[in-house]
Amino acid sequence: MKRKKNRISIDIEYFFFLQAMYVAKMLPMKFCYNIAELCGRLFFIFDFRHRNRVIQHLLHAGIAKDRKEAVLLGRKNFIHFAKVIADIFVCRQFMKPENISEILRIDGPEISRELFFSPGKSKPVIIVCAHFGNWEMAGQGYTISSGIPLMSVMRPFDNPKIGKYIVARRTGHAHEVCDKKGAIKPLLTALKKGSSVAILADQHAGTAEGVVVNFFGHPARTHSSPALLHLKTGTPILILMPRRVSDDFHFEFIISEPITLTPTGNKEEDVKTLVQRYTAEAEKIIARYPEQWMWAHRRWLDINRKSE
Repeated sequence: MKRKKNRISIDIEYFFFLQAMYVAKMLPMKFCYNIAELCGRLFFIFDFRHRNRVIQHLLHAGIAKDRKEAVLLGRKNFIHFAKVIADIFVCRQFMKPENISEILRIDGPEISRELFFSPGKSKPVIIVCAHFGNWEMAGQGYTISSGIPLMSVMRPFDNPKIGKYIVARRTGHAHEVCDKKGAIKPLLTALKKGSSVAILADQHAGTAEGVVVNFFGHPARTHSSPALLHLKTGTPILILMPRRVSDDFHFEFIISEPITLTPTGNKEEDVKTLVQRYTAEAEKIIARYPEQWMWAHRRWLDINRKSE
């Protein structure tokens, strides 16, 4: 169990977070990204625990062929996420309905673009996302691009004050959030009302929350909520990975074909089949852009994790 932060730690973290936010808003974006890159390099040097974990996981997944390659890719990974933080500070400032086509493009099958990204004609969908690219801008980008309201799942932040700030910038433009605990009921309600729902399904799931499937050739317990929602409602599942394209606030939604399954009567097997399908689709995209996925997360059951 994680120890709760005390009030002083929360206030100190929040103070420095706000200072960084104000500085980011005052400075040119290019300069902010330069600072973020420097911070990413420094964290890679001094954050021994996460650096070693990232390197180990890159090797475990077969993304890096040796430690030297894993170190180079790991450093890029740290720099990427430092720049994502800079993006978060200015997302509301830069991303608006009138300029969405200039900063966000949709890359994927024509059928998915027609079904889910045709304002006025878009259909609701169950979005499976990951801690990839800049997932914090994905909700706002989706609702503007599709014309469909969205409800996404969030877990409580370790620092509630920072969490409140981030959530305030996630919501808006017809985007709502619900707590991870007991999320199925509000998600079902949202789907019945014609909204889409979004779930980050790339982190380790507890025994009651997920099933074991293969991820980069290794067993990984993966959240099954998207599969359960699909079997309950028939709403298609869509992989949506919000790739960060460049340092001038340009992004790309990499989307899959609609994922559907006709129930066989064996619910357990149907859930596992669906979870493996959307996990495999996410894996393909992560393998193409490995520097943009959160390798620091303890994802697999066969490395650094006791059986649960």
